[in-house]
Amino acid sequence: MQSGKLPHRITIEHETEGDQDQVTGYVPIIWTEFTKVWGKHEALSTKDQLQAQSINSNMKARCRIRHSSKAIQVNSTMRVLFRGKYWKIDGDPISDNQSGLEWLTLNLSEGESSWQQSN
Repeated sequence: MQSGKLPHRITIEHETEGDQDQVTGYVPIIWTEFTKVWGKHEALSTKDQLQAQSINSNMKARCRIRHSSKAIQVNSTMRVLFRGKYWKIDGDPISDNQSGLEWLTLNLSEGESSWQQSN
């Protein structure tokens, strides 16, 4: 895949456990960077959003990322950060239909409202 076709810098984050509170014992879940990849983030057309809704999906965008040993570890428990907005990965990544080794497509829905307040 040509690099010019993946013009955006995409951050993928995963949940990790924070430090346990000495008093309460509470262990916070925090989001940390898993990897940064080159990709192409694009909003779905109205037609595609309506089709997604017809199968009970909240998909609003998709992101194509370059295939790599790190990228194939991405899964639906992670989230995408692009231009200051968090996106939930809707299902596991889909490999390209040619060699399966060039790119992965991430289907994205809007992130949780609490994510917009965390960093």
